[in-house]
Amino acid sequence: MNLLTDQDLIANLTAPPPAIPYIEGFELPADPYSKDSPVQGASVDLHIGSIYLPGKKEIEEGGTANPKTDYVLKTGETAVVTTVETLHLPGHVTGFGFPPSRVSFRGLLMTNPGHVDPGYEGLMRFTVINMAKEGFSLRQGDRIVTLLLFSLDNPVHSDWRQRDPRPGSMPSPINQANINRLSKDFVEMESRAKKIAREQGIKWGAGITAAAGILITILKIFSSGHLFYRADVEDIKKRQDVVEYDLKNRVNVDQKLQDFDNRLKDLERMKLALEQNKGQRLGKAATNEPGNH
Repeated sequence: MNLLTDQDLIANLTAPPPAIPYIEGFELPADPYSKDSPVQGASVDLHIGSIYLPGKKEIEEGGTANPKTDYVLKTGETAVVTTVETLHLPGHVTGFGFPPSRVSFRGLLMTNPGHVDPGYEGLMRFTVINMAKEGFSLRQGDRIVTLLLFSLDNPVHSDWRQRDPRPGSMPSPINQANINRLSKDFVEMESRAKKIAREQGIKWGAGITAAAGILITILKIFSSGHLFYRADVEDIKKRQDVVEYDLKNRVNVDQKLQDFDNRLKDLERMKLALEQNKGQRLGKAATNEPGNH
């Protein structure tokens, strides 16, 4: 078995009829060996053709009767993508497809890359999921998969075409029912995020309310006894206002809660130190009273 090189691939793709190219559907540039060529050293880059979205009706945009040509895939979202190019593999040629690094490094997961049997006839199609933090732009004509082709020493006994002799350019019918078996949001990212936000909002709200209540009580007790400087009291009040604002506007709530907790601990330490200092002063005064010598 030999991996086909750029010379092998270009010779096949440019062969005159009646030769059948292994891949059709794209044009080679004037210099088929340039960096812009879909034919690389020992591979061929295939491109996005149609984009189908789960949860759509056939006639809706993204449905099988009205596929999209561009779509921004949100985090966790799923789509089915077919290639522009059509494969016509003979019985002695097999392939292996996978997402190129420029695609996978941007967080696009392809669930069904892999082996292409000898004799395969049709478009390639993939289920893709955006696992990145940002949206992934799918556009017709963008590179989506790198295909390696291998020439076998001998043709297989029964190739894909012989095992599945259905007419047409697709390996199996692509219909909306098949696409809708997929989850639109593969990991339910959006619904889970909303649920977590609701739960955390309740927890944060309860935590802030409890902490604010404790702090206000401490302020009332100790500020009246002049155990804290007025600057400390004003500082705590300002911090309380900031935390309440952040909670309302969902800004840095976790960090502010931590700061709030740290400040309460500081107040407790200050209270203990002041009480100890007060006890020492009272003990010293008692010792110095007349009759205690």
